Amino acid sequence: MELQDINNFVQAANEDQLKAFGFLGQWMAENAPKYCNCTSKCSQSCELAKVLGGALQATGQKLQRQ
Repeated sequence: MELQDINNFVQAANEDQLKAFGFLGQWMAENAPKYCNCTSKCSQSCELAKVLGGALQATGQKLQRQ
């Protein structure tokens, strides 16, 4: 899977898919302290994490517009 595939998924997703992806984003935000305790802040420098974060933000914006 290419990084752009994540953004393409969000752009083409139906409402149920957006809700599921949004739920994943919410879960990740709530549980990040449990699974991401790296002192190097790798989640902020990792390209995949940046793209995923952007896609999750776009998902939230699309859901708010619906």
